[in-house]
Amino acid sequence: MHLCKVRKLLIAILFTSTSAMSQTLDSLELEVQDTLAVCAQDTTIYKKPKAGFVSNFLFQFDNRNERYYDTRARMNGVKIGFEFYKRFRTGFGFYGNNNFYQMQFPDAAEGLRYSARLNYSTWFTELVFYRNFRWELSGSFATGTGDILLNTFDVRTSLPQVIAEDTISDIRLYDFGFNSQFKIFPWFGIGVGVGYRTLDLPNYPELQGPFSDPYFDFKIKIFLGYAIKGIFNKDKIKAERLYYEQRSTNRRAAFRERFLN
Repeated sequence: MHLCKVRKLLIAILFTSTSAMSQTLDSLELEVQDTLAVCAQDTTIYKKPKAGFVSNFLFQFDNRNERYYDTRARMNGVKIGFEFYKRFRTGFGFYGNNNFYQMQFPDAAEGLRYSARLNYSTWFTELVFYRNFRWELSGSFATGTGDILLNTFDVRTSLPQVIAEDTISDIRLYDFGFNSQFKIFPWFGIGVGVGYRTLDLPNYPELQGPFSDPYFDFKIKIFLGYAIKGIFNKDKIKAERLYYEQRSTNRRAAFRERFLN
């Protein structure tokens, strides 16, 4: 009996020592991992990239979905312009319906039908009020002039016949929009937006109504300035990306410290 008790005691001491050693090794491993993680952190403070007077050249395709009375329509366009100090953009836009669309005038004479299309050009301004390396939010305003091509059809015959083709010229218009964009590559991005276009067309209220219209906008953007940097000066693009990533990390840490801790 005595030898059995001694044997049990030695086994218990050996098991306890092995467990303690295993826990010690685990603790040392965690401390080493934490130390390596701290050492691996980038302690460099990246400076905000300097924005030149002309910071980019803009080339943008727009595809707008609109509605004229009960007819769904599409408006295509292109914008060309310059960006200044990464905050302000200005340039010219050219837009046009991709087809003639039927206009269901409420007071149209019986037996007559109408179709129309709008083409216009604008001078636009755009102000960026939030941006990081990938995302951007902005507001825009545009003003310009346009033309409406109006066709009148006689539908009382077996085949509708065009009986009049009119052009309404020098129509003053204004456009307000809110836009967001995401850069897939530094030189290429996509975006969406909403806006409202209004026409100064008091003599043609049946056309002013449908063409003064809210719209939903899909954009494809090409930033030629970044394309040139990507070829000749990749370090500038990398420095800008690192700055915005660091700024985002610092802001999240400050938010957690202030509101979550």
